[in-house]
Amino acid sequence: MRCSLSPSWPRSLLLGAVALCALATAQTYTSCNPTAKRCPPDVGLPVPKYSIDFRNGPDNNHWSSVGTGSVTYTPNFGAAFTINKQGDSPTIETAWYFFFGRAEVHMRAASGTGIVSCVVLESDDLDEIDWEWIGGERKEVQTNYFGKGNTTTWDRGGKTAMGDTQGLIHNYTIDWTPSLVTWYIDGAIVRTLAYQDALGGRNFPQTPMRLKLGIWAGGDSNNPNGTIDWAGGVTNYTQGPFTMYVESVSVTNLNPAANYFYSDLSGSWKSISMTNVTTGPVPSQPPKPMPVGENGGGQGHEKGTDKRDKGGITTDEEPFVTHDVTETASGVASSATGFVGHGGNPITTTTMVSTDRPTEPANIIPEEVA
Repeated sequence: MRCSLSPSWPRSLLLGAVALCALATAQTYTSCNPTAKRCPPDVGLPVPKYSIDFRNGPDNNHWSSVGTGSVTYTPNFGAAFTINKQGDSPTIETAWYFFFGRAEVHMRAASGTGIVSCVVLESDDLDEIDWEWIGGERKEVQTNYFGKGNTTTWDRGGKTAMGDTQGLIHNYTIDWTPSLVTWYIDGAIVRTLAYQDALGGRNFPQTPMRLKLGIWAGGDSNNPNGTIDWAGGVTNYTQGPFTMYVESVSVTNLNPAANYFYSDLSGSWKSISMTNVTTGPVPSQPPKPMPVGENGGGQGHEKGTDKRDKGGITTDEEPFVTHDVTETASGVASSATGFVGHGGNPITTTTMVSTDRPTEPANIIPEEVA
């Protein structure tokens, strides 16, 4: 299931009579799809690294509210995304895009039947990489990806058993290169996706992304039965409020630039050109892979106890340089089975399942046939 992080005027409004269904099943949105027509350039993150500790308050220069309902900020827990009533789906997204790199989010998910907490990387052509937490599944997180908005099948989702996701802060990290996506929990690899394994690359997320954080009610009684079942049942709003907390975020951009341009309609990373802040237009090149665990490593900790630096844009790093890719999927991916997280709870590698309906753990489901 895709995470429903729609803007305040979601794409579902364009679908007339099927609006309620669209809210749950057409969860992503783009104002201009560059695989269909020429679109304005994306504003890029012009420096190699950005970080924010939301316990110090919001950063309105780098984030925008795109959901229904407000996000509040507390010195102990950071950004609080709260569902108080039916229709709430507080969501924020970065004001800029990044082009390969790493997104690290320290957070704890919301409890509540049918409540879905989300961390989403999404591009204009609907490439997407997700974390999703179901409120009724306290010791589990789901991972997912999409390429070019392809929702013809729902066999990309995975589930990872872990420790307490709702009472403890954990470090959830996505490492993203032209050839490999790697999901980490507290510094341990729990899933990898190689370029060739995503329909030979056609479904591999590879275009500049924004980071979105938010919460929604997949169990809303107006949603389709399949969505409600996936979310764990019908949401009872009288049992709320339901809150997801995000303590801090760090983004590493391996291709820092002022703007990203789609030079054709292919949706390939090779078609992306960019304007670098200091050197003018430069062609994009695949960056070197980031070392495993470079930014992560911390085990889950009690909420509000792991104080970090104030954060902000980092500018004192090496100038932008393009590199050749040398990694292979087999050389980077490794098993995290048996890694012991906070409180001695093992984090196991992802079991691939279809997540649009209730299902028992299964073996890996092959990619769909084009």
